[in-house]
Amino acid sequence: TPLRRHCDSHTSRVSHAKHFRAVPSRHSSRVRFDPRGELLQSSFRSSSRRRRENLVGTPDLKREKHFSAHPKMPVITIGVKWGKQSYTVDVDTSQDGFALKTQLFSLTGVPPDRIKLMGLKGGKSIVDDTDLSTVGLDDLAAKNKKLMMMGSTAPVITAPTTEITFVEDLPEDEQHAASMRNFSPGLTNLGNTCYMNSCLQCLYAIPELRTALAEMDESPGDDGNTGGRALALATRDLFNEIKTATAAVTPFRFLALLRQLFPQFAQMSQGGVYAQQDAEECWGQIVTTLARTVPAIQRLFALKLAMSLKSEETGETREETLTQLSLKCNITLQVNHLSDGFKVGLTEERELRSEITSANTLFTGESKLAGLPPVLNAHLVRMFYKLASNLDAEGSAGNKAKILRSVAFPERLDLYEHCAESLKKELDPARKDKLEAEEIEASAKLKLAQGKLEGNGKGAAGTKEEADKLLDAMKAGSGEEATAEKKRRVGEGSSSAADAEMVDADAAAVPETAEAIEAAATAAAAEAAEAARAKASSEKCDGTRPTGVYSLVAVLTHKGRSSDSGHYESWVKNAAADDSWTEFDDHTPTPKTATEILNLKGGGDHHMGYILVYKAQHI
Repeated sequence: TPLRRHCDSHTSRVSHAKHFRAVPSRHSSRVRFDPRGELLQSSFRSSSRRRRENLVGTPDLKREKHFSAHPKMPVITIGVKWGKQSYTVDVDTSQDGFALKTQLFSLTGVPPDRIKLMGLKGGKSIVDDTDLSTVGLDDLAAKNKKLMMMGSTAPVITAPTTEITFVEDLPEDEQHAASMRNFSPGLTNLGNTCYMNSCLQCLYAIPELRTALAEMDESPGDDGNTGGRALALATRDLFNEIKTATAAVTPFRFLALLRQLFPQFAQMSQGGVYAQQDAEECWGQIVTTLARTVPAIQRLFALKLAMSLKSEETGETREETLTQLSLKCNITLQVNHLSDGFKVGLTEERELRSEITSANTLFTGESKLAGLPPVLNAHLVRMFYKLASNLDAEGSAGNKAKILRSVAFPERLDLYEHCAESLKKELDPARKDKLEAEEIEASAKLKLAQGKLEGNGKGAAGTKEEADKLLDAMKAGSGEEATAEKKRRVGEGSSSAADAEMVDADAAAVPETAEAIEAAATAAAAEAAEAARAKASSEKCDGTRPTGVYSLVAVLTHKGRSSDSGHYESWVKNAAADDSWTEFDDHTPTPKTATEILNLKGGGDHHMGYILVYKAQHI
């Protein structure tokens, strides 16, 4: 009926209105309905809107009362100490600790997340969410104390952007090439050819030799030295192959030419295989052939000796100048060092024809170095021919024996004491300038160490790179540049030291006195004088003047009791300036250190130095 339909509609509207009132809302609302459920009035006003409406038209007293809960905080000026640096900062105490750290970041460059602030009462520290109005900064400023800041500007170590691939994870055919990436490739042993491989690796370690071979004239000459030219070309091609190879190189062509020119290296043993040979004999034949074929190689190894002899019987004297390609170190019971062996090797004793007696007379004397080569080949005479004794088998003609005595050799060899007086006079100016340059370099390192000591209180010296940069700044120009470089290093040291050790936060800056100002001026003048001295020294040291000092670049060693047996290896210094070495056991290169090289002095059945290659140092 119409009445029933009206009641049903009324019930539906009422239930709908009830449902509407039951829905929660974030707004404050008031809703009124008539008895039939019609919406009469509603108001939706947020709490913030009602506050604004309540403030409109209110007296000033009510408005001030409303804001009295949030008073404006004053700005406080405080001091902040960071290492040796001090800053004056205006701090808004209505902000938090992160705002203060951001302000310090703009002054020091230290990221906010790496800043640590201490020095508050009770040992408290300021963190990001610290309320600056409650930590007592006003008391700190009133007592003229400073906050202690710790943090470093050093870059953060990041993870590698590319995936690291380990050698063990590579296929087998790629593992060997990857492991040799930082080394020169080895040479394949073709049957007791370790003596030849060791000589070639030591020769390859001389860049000047490779350059001379690359620039040699390939046109055939009229000197009849066809075999020597072929061996030089084979050496050049072999070195070019070593330079570009990623795996062990097989020296077929070079070995065939070596055995063709010098049949002694083609001798066969009783087992029908090629016999082991003496590496020193192989070295001598190769170097002599190359020097005779390429004049630049002759100048590279040529060593001049001034021999002076005298006969005690007749009083006659003999003077002679010799040229040889190696300097021998004879080993006796009194020889413990390479220099001692040189003295024995330079002692001469010869029987010559006397013009007075017309008979052979004994002449004794010594030889002195009259000319130094760019590359010095030092031969430790360990092998000698031992005659057969009654204990040997009948018909034995003797054999080659080996001296196992320990003979130490240095990385830095000075030949000045073995030079003739005329050569010493030529070397003296360069040696004096070299000594001065070393003193300047040592002074720069000492200054850097003192700066580190002043910066962190621990005496930690700077790295070699930092000392080199300071020395370069001293050589480049004025004392102001060197002073600025030193101050920058000291500042870095102090900032890093602040991370490791807390400095007293209550320390106050000491005002400079007249004596301090005068001392600073004196120090600045000394810095300028030192910089001028370094610059003048660098101009004199142009890298072309010999000093008589040599550095070790390669060692050929032997393991065994005879030169015709055992095993030969080469030990070569890497081209990088990190004092690293590589041991070449035929085709296998192995990284080594300088300490391991100096242990090759002998004294047992392990590898010991037999041939040493030194390169001249110039200033």
